Amino acid sequence: MIHKINDWFFSLVDRYMDFHYGDRKRKLLQGHPETVVEIGAGYGANFRYLRPGTKVIAIEPNESFNDLLKRRAKRYGIEIEIHNSGAEKMSLKNDSVDMVIGSLVLCTVESPAEVLFEIKRVLKKEGKYAFIEHIKADRHSWIYKVQYFVKKPWKWFFDGCHVTRKTDKIIRKSQFSTVEMVQFKSKTLFVPIIPHIYGVAIN
Repeated sequence: MIHKINDWFFSLVDRYMDFHYGDRKRKLLQGHPETVVEIGAGYGANFRYLRPGTKVIAIEPNESFNDLLKRRAKRYGIEIEIHNSGAEKMSLKNDSVDMVIGSLVLCTVESPAEVLFEIKRVLKKEGKYAFIEHIKADRHSWIYKVQYFVKKPWKWFFDGCHVTRKTDKIIRKSQFSTVEMVQFKSKTLFVPIIPHIYGVAIN
């Protein structure tokens, strides 16, 4: 019974996320390799954008997602390998993968710089890191005032999410050979996570 409730709940979440991010995710993942690493895989929100038969090495520290990840992988024809560890230290070899993907992950990790260093370590030369993240708003905007006001309770309620983290600058400083990044404002009800960025960083 609990599986059915979880599947129903995350199905609703999935439709909402697809409405806000789906077009950009399809663009980012177009032509993806046969094997991808996903950091912060969560409940498998990105599986729907991958070709059937794709292997996903899911880096997800929360073991409670394991069964849901497996069920959603089966639904979308994904071969899945789950690693219940944080993205700060992945049990993958150096220069071993062509693509790492992550969506709304760097806001919650303890050290995004360490995660990005680890992504660079496991990526092959010219490998791609495809991302969607939210960032700190312009300090003169009303959105920033909201972010500043709610940042402590938001972090507690949303699993360590930092709404004022300058993730765009952190990615640009991570010594990828090329970073292509676009900022956008999603019409989400969750005002503190506006604005967003999406793009690709090449190793």
